[in-house]
Amino acid sequence: MGPIGHNGARNTSLPLRPRRRRAPVLMDPHDKRWQRGRPGPPALSMERVIRPSSPLLSMARLSDIGEKGIVRSLVSMLTVSARLGPGDDAAAVELGDRYLVASTDMLWEGTHFHPRMSRWQRGWMAAAVNLSDIAAMGAQPLGLLLAMGLPADLDEGDVKGMVQGAADCCDAYGTDYLGGDTKECPQLVLAGASLGLVGKEGLLTRKGASRGDLLMMTGTAGMAAAGLLALELGIDENRAITALFEPQPRVKEGALLSASGVVTSCTDISDGLSTSLQELALASGTAFEVDRPSVPIGPDVERIALKAGKDPMDLALHGGGDYQLLFTIRPDGLDRVLDALGSDARVIGQCIGGNRNVLRSGGVRSELEPKGYEHFRR
Repeated sequence: MGPIGHNGARNTSLPLRPRRRRAPVLMDPHDKRWQRGRPGPPALSMERVIRPSSPLLSMARLSDIGEKGIVRSLVSMLTVSARLGPGDDAAAVELGDRYLVASTDMLWEGTHFHPRMSRWQRGWMAAAVNLSDIAAMGAQPLGLLLAMGLPADLDEGDVKGMVQGAADCCDAYGTDYLGGDTKECPQLVLAGASLGLVGKEGLLTRKGASRGDLLMMTGTAGMAAAGLLALELGIDENRAITALFEPQPRVKEGALLSASGVVTSCTDISDGLSTSLQELALASGTAFEVDRPSVPIGPDVERIALKAGKDPMDLALHGGGDYQLLFTIRPDGLDRVLDALGSDARVIGQCIGGNRNVLRSGGVRSELEPKGYEHFRR
């Protein structure tokens, strides 16, 4: 992004020019001048401004800063009047006594779709990862839009299979496939946009954890990563491979956490537990201690890791694609969360303050670095 000189040399001398602040002009259907077709309809007062907050003085390559770095850089440029703008799992806009929650997520052939995936599974995954963002906000999904970049030589049946997979995922989580767009593209690209509704008191965000809060997660960790490892090694492990190809967004659990009133921060685990934990820490300006024995690892992960000669904890901490919920709660709210979610949720650590996440195993404490998957990193 930004001016590029000859031979790929980056020009860092040009600041980004601030855009002129201009309120949008809305048509008032009751205004007689507008009804007669006259130009210059009256402007209704509405504050919604998106503008750079500071000049962009230098630029780095995406391979140097990674996906998280460019997202943080873009977020720092923008100012919005919405309740919650870019930088969280989804945005939130006031809609009466509730928030309209909106998110988008894009998948493409070269990174997200394994050759063994059926077309139906590709559609399911595209819907699931978008609905997971809605779940992380504690919202009930309203629907999904899906834009598809399609190679011209793709069969019609393949396209219908992907749409069926996306529609089936929506149906499984009580929402609708609302349509989308199709364009020609050299490789398959599926870009979803999901919508949800949540009460104003129940909105869950990444920001809000404080020292003493308990760190919890739903389900188990490392199953999708174990599925990918099984594929790479040619190991027949259907449960783990299905977990990778058909993620299950925790919509019900997100709604229950929203209703509990004790959750202080929340996100979904898309790129690995360690990376998602870092996102919570950065958003809240704090740090966490994870108790290694408390990290839930299923028997499939243990078995596949053993066959591959890998540490199952590495899969659990740094493997992506699980789409579980990672969240913090007030210490006095544990019983309420366990009553709502039962054994599907467990405490894996606590908020300790500071600026470095820690992994504790017995009396040994070591830094827990974010080593999950990150786009653009080389």
